[in-house]
Amino acid sequence: MNGLLDQLADFMVTHRWLAGPAFGLIAFGESLAVVGVFIPATPILFMVGVLAGSGRVDAASVVLFGIAGAIAGYWASWSAGDRLGHRVWHHSALVRHRRGVARARLFFRRWGGLSLVAGRYVLGPFQSMLPLVAGVARMDAHRFHRWNVLSGVLWICLVLTPGFLVGRGIEIAGFDKAWQDQIVAVLMAISCGLIVIGLMGAVSKARR
Repeated sequence: MNGLLDQLADFMVTHRWLAGPAFGLIAFGESLAVVGVFIPATPILFMVGVLAGSGRVDAASVVLFGIAGAIAGYWASWSAGDRLGHRVWHHSALVRHRRGVARARLFFRRWGGLSLVAGRYVLGPFQSMLPLVAGVARMDAHRFHRWNVLSGVLWICLVLTPGFLVGRGIEIAGFDKAWQDQIVAVLMAISCGLIVIGLMGAVSKARR
């Protein structure tokens, strides 16, 4: 995973003008039902935050494109649920993720629109199922869009902040580029390790 993150970071820094659109696509994929389950969002978000904080990519661009991608991903998922209805649960891509889908359905049933905001931090990779659930439940379009916009803005701003602050600290400390690269690599490795540990814990808990 570190190798992929390094390649992504190099691409964003080398093609600075594409950093925002690239991050927007990542945020879109992370927010898209089923697809989002397979995207390691946390280390990517941390890395992008560090790059933005250290000035290697334009912070305003990645934030705006990230918000747009997050909102668009949830909207596409909601639209699919609204169009397909309950028969979507029988799709082969969802059958293999029954536990995650069940958690998303229960979470939405309990919290309604608020789940679209809180679920991004609580359900992990299965948060991308929430707008699909909302669509199947025929959540009103105006109500959904209000929660969706709020969710996208808060999610991008909050999850980029830790990495951004780290990046600003590295920049202010005056480390040269070689040291910055090493520090970022170590932090991303730690982030990836925490994700792996979290996934292992979730799998172990699901098997009980």
